Amino acid sequence: MAVHHLLRRGISGGSPFHPLRGLLLVSQASSAAAGDAVAELRGAREDVKQLLKEKSCHPILVRLGWHDAGTYDKNISEWPKCGGANGSLRFEIELKHAANAGLVNALKLIQAIKDKYACVTYADLFQLASATAVEEAGGPKIPMIYGRVDVSAPEQCPPEGRLPAAGPPSPAEHLREVFYRMGLNDKEIVALSGAHTLGRSRPERSGWGKPETKYTKNGPGAPGGQSWTSQWLKFDNSYFKHVKERRDEDLLVLPTDAVLFEDPSFKIYAEKYAEDQDTFFEDYAEAHAKLSNLGSKFDPPKGVSLD
Repeated sequence: MAVHHLLRRGISGGSPFHPLRGLLLVSQASSAAAGDAVAELRGAREDVKQLLKEKSCHPILVRLGWHDAGTYDKNISEWPKCGGANGSLRFEIELKHAANAGLVNALKLIQAIKDKYACVTYADLFQLASATAVEEAGGPKIPMIYGRVDVSAPEQCPPEGRLPAAGPPSPAEHLREVFYRMGLNDKEIVALSGAHTLGRSRPERSGWGKPETKYTKNGPGAPGGQSWTSQWLKFDNSYFKHVKERRDEDLLVLPTDAVLFEDPSFKIYAEKYAEDQDTFFEDYAEAHAKLSNLGSKFDPPKGVSLD
């Protein structure tokens, strides 16, 4: 029987029910529900770790979380019109956005986990998978909170065009236009760019990169594409070192990568991260956590932590 019915009728036979006891029951029910949600999130996290071991799918899970959150527009106050980390990327209409090419494969990878843990929202699962992938690849511990509410229908998906492009005419201007719209700054732009230490660009999806290189022709996972780093399943600061040096033609440098060492403001942080991995990890963890919360509506309002 629902708690509000107990408050109205009493526990049995319509007997009087003291309001303080009612509040206690509500509190206990809320605590139990929160406990169940945390337990399911922890279970989902362990299943994501196992998936990563089996499929080496770290890069695409990072991208999944980023692209769900990265549609946020700080200038729109109404939820979910503002976009952001709200689970909308599960809908076909958004998956078909050009910037999301290939992400249907990420959704397929984690769907069984979503089915297993009914209390875990898509919005939470996308962000949990993204943060866990970074951590399991050797990256920093990210201070995540959970409890995100999902949008309910494809009509609530954001319009296409809010995500960054790889080769815009003015890379620095483009990056600032996109990330400033989210409420992020230059340091956060550069730190988040460092996640390109993971993964590959596939020309059949993005139009960028080689079909394969000596680093990607044998996988792991599906072979092919061009990576930004030689060990593209290891999260470290090698992305910044390579973009700075550009000594290996088998490693990718996009216009939006190169500009990190060309723009005076970006360069301050890029140079620092190339020299100091600890600083990069610290700034990246903070920026990733901030990105993962953009546009999210939480229940409970302050979210819950798993640690």
